[in-house]
Amino acid sequence: PSHPLSSVLSQELLELCRLYPDPYCRSLRDIFAEINNCQPSEVLVDAGADSLISLCLRCRVSPGDVVVTTAGSYPTLKYFAEGVGAEIVEVPYTKDAATGHLSVDLAGLAAAATKRKAAAVYVANPDNPTGHVQPPDAMLRLRGTMPLSTTLILDEAYIDFAPEMACGWRLPNTVQLRTMSKAYALAGLRVGYWLAEEQWVTKADQIRTQYAINNFSAHVAEKLLADPGYSHALITETVRLRDDLAGRLGGAGLNVMPSATNFVSVLYPSDAEALARQKALWTHGAAVHRPPHPAMHSLLRISAHQLSLQDEVIDALTRKDV
Repeated sequence: PSHPLSSVLSQELLELCRLYPDPYCRSLRDIFAEINNCQPSEVLVDAGADSLISLCLRCRVSPGDVVVTTAGSYPTLKYFAEGVGAEIVEVPYTKDAATGHLSVDLAGLAAAATKRKAAAVYVANPDNPTGHVQPPDAMLRLRGTMPLSTTLILDEAYIDFAPEMACGWRLPNTVQLRTMSKAYALAGLRVGYWLAEEQWVTKADQIRTQYAINNFSAHVAEKLLADPGYSHALITETVRLRDDLAGRLGGAGLNVMPSATNFVSVLYPSDAEALARQKALWTHGAAVHRPPHPAMHSLLRISAHQLSLQDEVIDALTRKDV
């Protein structure tokens, strides 16, 4: 019979819809392994970074185990960790006395992991929501100063915007998370992967949801990976927009934190002011992220997008009478 989607999908795509996908995403694993100069057996593909975080915790954490993270970092980690029965130990950000900029306290995380015999430590690098990035040797020092039995979950979702900061080697008992949501504009198709020692991949394959990556998502991902020029151009344009936005906000006297991501974060003098500016933007139909953690209520995270450079958006973020 005539397919009702034949007017919008090619025969090739219709056939992909009909067939079950490869549950192990072997073609994508091969590609990611080549990109990262590792073996396919060290790569696992799943439906975006959130699914990978959840899977990592399910592999490693039992009820009552301790998971250490930064107070105010990516909140989904905390939700998932609580979901598997973990105890969350939070370490505050370090605040630079001269600039007021925030950064992840790696020494504090290692100390907490050692003291509490943590099952896992989570670090986003570059960090979300501050945008701060640590060099790869800092990750090596972190790994070396906490117990080897503690799993390091290294979330590198934004690393494509700072590739020189990527951890280019496999660290022991460490899972590096990557995604195609940012630098490949595939957030809607949910394609991510992790890099880890082979035993991690073997264990995860035993418990993860099969067929998590559908044929269409895998097909599109492979096409984009075959043409790296698009991602390079997208990153270049995003960085230009980010730097323009940071320049305009910083020029207005705001505390703009250095960013190695696709967003700009501003730390306002008070929680109330950040909330007022967020609400002012809503009247213009613009939404910016204000982290849910109380420690970060004075921060607004603004995406590097052409719409963010509109005068009314800049005015709502910077004007004195908000």
